Amino acid sequence: MSTTQQELETTNGLRPVAPAHCSKIVQFAREVAGEASDETPTSVEIFSDSGHWYCRVRRGDEKTRPMGPYTKQQAERIQETRRTLIAKRGTAQIMFE
Repeated sequence: MSTTQQELETTNGLRPVAPAHCSKIVQFAREVAGEASDETPTSVEIFSDSGHWYCRVRRGDEKTRPMGPYTKQQAERIQETRRTLIAKRGTAQIMFE
């Protein structure tokens, strides 16, 4: 048996080690993000300003910076995409002002 085969056999039994627990800060941040995104209604809106179209996410009184300028068709597509992503992932990763 070659040395390479022996090395492969010995490393095949090893598994990557993950931390057994998260810090209290990480647990708290996950908990707050989950609560905020689950309880507050979220909408994705498009609006026009001087003929340019923009898209932004609104959660309660919070809102993101407007994304754009886009054409109306582009803004509508982005609106649908954002809605789909929020439905899948929630709003924990979105930066609000």
